[in-house]
Amino acid sequence: MLIVACGVGRKGRGDDGFGPYIIGHLREHKSVRKIDCELYPENYLNKIIALAPDLVIFFDAISKEEERAVILRNEEIAERSPVSVTTHSLSYGAMCEFLRANGVENVVFFGVPVVSYEFFSKEIRDIADRVISILNDIDKTPGFCIMKLHEALSEQIR
Repeated sequence: MLIVACGVGRKGRGDDGFGPYIIGHLREHKSVRKIDCELYPENYLNKIIALAPDLVIFFDAISKEEERAVILRNEEIAERSPVSVTTHSLSYGAMCEFLRANGVENVVFFGVPVVSYEFFSKEIRDIADRVISILNDIDKTPGFCIMKLHEALSEQIR
């Protein structure tokens, strides 16, 4: 199984750097590839497709109106896009549809609410560090599958 982890956001802008922080601390290995999408994940869609992943995970900060972190899968991403969980020019719903139409069957959006744009808050850093640990150890996990990963990631935001 191949997972492509995509970090989205701006380094040095507090919690908006959640995605790039994960990518910066993640180890690439047999099961995980990483892409720092910076502020424009839509510019990396063809690169993602070329990797032929079984799962793509976008890590991004979300607007303050969302009071809790969210994990959305496939159709949930399209359903929530009108709510505008992010500020990118192409919605995650549209990106998900494009990826799925081009052979990527599983797409996950993992978003955390911005606590501060001034500094990387402890609570967001703690979530990021737990996610990094899960993904860095994935090859050591017997019987690993997409559903188990989804469950493990979901536990990190409770």
